[in-house]
Amino acid sequence: MIEFRLRVDSRITRAVYPLIIECFSELGKQPCPDFPLVEERDEELIRSWKQSMRDDFIRDRQSLGRLLSNPRFAHGYVEIENEDAELILRALAEARLYLRSHRLESFTDEELERADFSLKNKMPNEQSSYLAYLVLAEIQERLICEIS
Repeated sequence: MIEFRLRVDSRITRAVYPLIIECFSELGKQPCPDFPLVEERDEELIRSWKQSMRDDFIRDRQSLGRLLSNPRFAHGYVEIENEDAELILRALAEARLYLRSHRLESFTDEELERADFSLKNKMPNEQSSYLAYLVLAEIQERLICEIS
């Protein structure tokens, strides 16, 4: 089992937890991305490939769902089964990309990467979304350190 406490103040985690759950719920309603096999002509192989990708996305999202449904998560505690770590890493990447494209459109990539902006000058919903984005990023970074 991988366990750690986020470095973010638990008041922030509790404040953005509903937004993270809301985004996760919205993400679950999104179709799984399609990654076509370039120049592949075998229809059965293409169908199989797409189904395998969908199955992987579903497993990733289910693993992240288990993390988010743990009552301790809202208070900044992360508890993950070792075998779920890579699945959760992928799902976190998907969740952050979703937040980026649906809640943080006004931020440039450079602003997000470098935190090169004044948070107080952003709208309240953008502030919350950015903090949720940071919480998910910290989980990713800590998980990568744990499994390295």
